[in-house]
Amino acid sequence: MTIFISILIAVLAGGVWALSLRRLRQRRQLIAAPKQVSRTLRAYTGGRWDAVIARAPGCLILSGGADDGEWRPAVELAFGHSLVQRDRCAEAIAHLERGLLLQSARRQAHGGDGSPTAAEAKMRHMLGYAYAATYQASAAIREYRRVLATPGLDPAIGTRVTAAIAALDQSD
Repeated sequence: MTIFISILIAVLAGGVWALSLRRLRQRRQLIAAPKQVSRTLRAYTGGRWDAVIARAPGCLILSGGADDGEWRPAVELAFGHSLVQRDRCAEAIAHLERGLLLQSARRQAHGGDGSPTAAEAKMRHMLGYAYAATYQASAAIREYRRVLATPGLDPAIGTRVTAAIAALDQSD
């Protein structure tokens, strides 16, 4: 009988251990979004660019709801960044512009100012790169100057942006 109780306790302890490990592995959702959107954003954070490119158009055609303002800018930016990573810069420009515009509008609606945050500066840098890659030097320089005007800009980004502006100025 004691062997049976020992086995039962071991099985129960193993089950509790497995359940607790499973909960630790589950990712917490940062923004309220439909399941398809959450999967796409997880693929983006995992660097699976092709998966994002395949799924994002389906996410963007989902009907807007009350929480649409939270996830739609994130999907637009993830889609644009993924397109840039796959050298499809011309397609990426519209998504990066729209994502940054939606994010700025959301921030202003919640009492913030219109200036980009340090996190958005990285996406603006990506947009500037996409402009430069599609031979739109003046638009790239304009976007790069916006990045440099960002409060709290990471010095490493500032150095890269300054170098990009200098390279574009020399090519003119």
